[in-house]
Amino acid sequence: MAQPILPELPDIGEIKARLNLLFPAEFPNRAILTGETAARAVFVFLYGGFVEHAERFLRPSFIYLFTAEQAKRRDHAVREQWAAQAATSGFRPAGKRWYADNSRETLRDDLIRNQLVPLGAVGRRLGIPTTSSKPIYFLTDSFAALWGPGLQGAALIEALAAWRSAHLNPSTLSRMKLRAARLGADATDVLIEMPDRTRTRLSAGPSSVILKGLIEDFAPRYLKQPMVLWISASDKKVHPHFVGAAALVGLAFPPNAELPDLILADLGEPVRFVFCEVVATDGAVTEARKADLLKIVHGSDIPLSQVEFLTAFEDREAGPFRKNFSALADEGIAWFRSEPDLLVRLTRLK
Repeated sequence: MAQPILPELPDIGEIKARLNLLFPAEFPNRAILTGETAARAVFVFLYGGFVEHAERFLRPSFIYLFTAEQAKRRDHAVREQWAAQAATSGFRPAGKRWYADNSRETLRDDLIRNQLVPLGAVGRRLGIPTTSSKPIYFLTDSFAALWGPGLQGAALIEALAAWRSAHLNPSTLSRMKLRAARLGADATDVLIEMPDRTRTRLSAGPSSVILKGLIEDFAPRYLKQPMVLWISASDKKVHPHFVGAAALVGLAFPPNAELPDLILADLGEPVRFVFCEVVATDGAVTEARKADLLKIVHGSDIPLSQVEFLTAFEDREAGPFRKNFSALADEGIAWFRSEPDLLVRLTRLK
């Protein structure tokens, strides 16, 4: 049986609710995918039947010129009439338009081109030059199938999960799992598996979770023979047993020194040191903080060439990274617990 040209049409509120289920709190860069603009965009795609199998195509102006009054007119004849007229030069549906002209870049670039197309939610008509004003976008059939009003309950959750598994790359799925583990963490202590197979317990909190990630995920990826030389957690600023180990590799802790949250070493030849600050809210390695940490380096028997400075964050989408990025020190590293194999290195061209 042929599929109908015009799909069933859910309310915008229902679309928004499903977008929040499809892209849950642990999904990276989800804000633009789960807000009112995204819900309205999906609504207009469905309203005019701009779906893959129908071979109908939309341009972003159809969305930002749409109106609340038009959205209320839902019988098929009216929808068909609007779809036929939407691409006509100068056509405006009745009522107050949803968005001003200066919203077109957000819809076209930030939402459709940069998010929905790469995710496989929206496809592009082939053979049309990018400079053309012709409509080119459509909802893919797999994405359009998620919005039927009859899809409810367990069947809906299963369909959303299946779409994610089919369309999100393994890196994104892994990142979501890591973020979900953080979002679902309870108030119990954080137990950290150290490189020497001993265990250290820290009180629960976002900083402790990031510290755990640095020791268990970052250190074995970045260092050949990792060793923890210092942990300075909020509940226990001094761990005396690290002092002796640090002294063995030439690192001295001056009295009253402002030590970092974590110091890692790579026991190769020569020994490398990574001074790490954990940012749950603030506390990045800025130029000022780097100057303080350099006092420890200069007071120790280690050359500066063997030292690196790292700031660790929960996620590159989260507020603390956006807040602190511009202040990070030159030649520093940024690392994210939710993407343990990714480094951001700030290096000036010579």
